[in-house]
Order: sequence, then C-alpha cells, then structure tokens
Amino acid sequence: MVELPLPSSRPLYGWSKSPDPAVPLSFRTDPARPLFSIVIPTLNQGPYIEDTLLSILWQGYDNVEIIVVDGGSTDETPAVLERYRPWIRVLISEPDRGQSDAINKGFRRASGSILAWLNSDDFYLPGAFRTVLECFTAHPAGRWVIGSGDIISSDQHFLRHVPAREGSRDTLQAIENDCFLLQQSCFWSASLWQEAGGVDESLSLLMDYDLWWRFSQRCSGIATQEKLGAMRYYATVKTRRQGERFPAELATIYARYGASEQLDGLVRRLLDEKSALGERLQGLEGQLPVRLLRRLRLLPRP
Repeated sequence: MVELPLPSSRPLYGWSKSPDPAVPLSFRTDPARPLFSIVIPTLNQGPYIEDTLLSILWQGYDNVEIIVVDGGSTDETPAVLERYRPWIRVLISEPDRGQSDAINKGFRRASGSILAWLNSDDFYLPGAFRTVLECFTAHPAGRWVIGSGDIISSDQHFLRHVPAREGSRDTLQAIENDCFLLQQSCFWSASLWQEAGGVDESLSLLMDYDLWWRFSQRCSGIATQEKLGAMRYYATVKTRRQGERFPAELATIYARYGASEQLDGLVRRLLDEKSALGERLQGLEGQLPVRLLRRLRLLPRP
C-alpha cells in the first residue's frame, strides 16, 4: 500500500476538510462493482492538476481508473504526475492535436462502465461518485447523469452556481440564454459513449456541447441537483483565450442538429454586431490619422 502524498495547496473549495493524507489508499478492479474511468486531458496545468487528482482520490471509491493524457507539458505537471503515479492507471505523454484528440485518446484506453473526463484545472466535489452510483442504481435504464456544480475563480472563490438541467433538445437550444450543462458534473455509460462516437476533434471549445446533442438523441439523462463538480474560470482559461471561435463552432453545431431557428438568430445577431462594429470603425477612420500626425508633430496641437 502506498500512502497518499500531502497536498501542496490549501484545502479544496467545497471540501469541509481534506481527508487524512496518511490513510493508505489503492485502487483495484472489482468486477462486482461499477468501474469509473476518468480521463484527464492536460497541458501545462501544473498549478492545478494536483487538485484534480486529489478530488478523485478523496471520493473514497477505490474501483476507479485514472487515465491522464498529457500533451507534452513543460511546467511542473510531469513532477506532479510522478508523485501520483501509483494511482494513475494509464499515463500517456506525447504531443496531440488538441484537447479533443487527447480526450478520445484517453477513452480508447478506458475499461470502465461509467465514464467522464475532468479537465486538469477543475475538480470533483465531495460525494460525487456516491451520487452518481445512487442515480444509476435508482434508474437502471439510465445512461447519463447530469449534476449541478459551481464555477469558481483560480484562487477558489465562488463565482456562480450552475443548476442541473435535463439533457433535452430544448435545454441544448437555450445555450445562448446562459443555460448549459456543466461538463465537470456529467457522467455517462460506456455504451452511450461508444454509440455517440466520442468527441468531435474538429471542435476545440464546444466538443462537450456537441457530445450532449448526440447523447440527447439517445436519452434525456438523469438530472440531480447534487453538486458534483467545480469549474475554474480565470483570465487564461481556454474558453476565454479562444472565445472568438465560439460563434463559429456554435453555428456548426446548430446546423448539424437542425436547430434552424437558433442558427438564424445567431447569424442575425452576428451580422448586427458586425454592422455596428463597421460603423464604429468608420467613425475612427477620420480621427486616427489626425491623432497620429499630431503625435508625430506633423500637425500643430490644438
């Protein structure tokens, strides 16, 4: 038995106290109980990935396999992964084509009946696995659990709560009204993943939203208001760094699943924004040259 390393950071948001790190913990595969397969795609998330790993270990459920897909981190991520290597069943460290590629690569190595991925700057909340097991037990035909969760800052301050919603077409069409499913709080069956075909590797922001559409064609999900996950949101998070890709990916998904009314509305809104931006630029065109000329002292200051 290997003892769990002492966490290097302060206690995690949502955890009243950290479990005793000296308690021996090991994972085993027990065919009599559901096996969780958790895929963690990562790239240079050294400050956060330990929290991600601990939130799985602290669930107190030992029938789980952790699969980490590292795209070639050059920060402290490899050192953290080495400390937690006894609990990582599969560690893939090689260049990839982005997060979606890493997610699919990880799930190709998964053998569990309950699947999820957890980004390496996010983490699970206490009792997440227990709640998921209870949901699947109460709904034997269920294939997808959708929980609620919180969005927090990088230093673990509460920003907002995201309630659970059923995985229906109506819910998915309301994404522009700030209705969305928190990916960190979603778990699903291996058979559902196989039928859906994994995530679309051409998408870098909305691969989870696209996946929910394919899930919704097969089941509506089991919604629980228990908080299962926490998502960090900060200045350099990918959803902000690549935010300009959001409209194009959203339009692609609307078109793919026949959400014509939503697609028309998105196109109209983008055209209106483009027109308004054009008007602002036209107004600036007559001002910038004068300002530049004055800065270069080629025109007198007023």
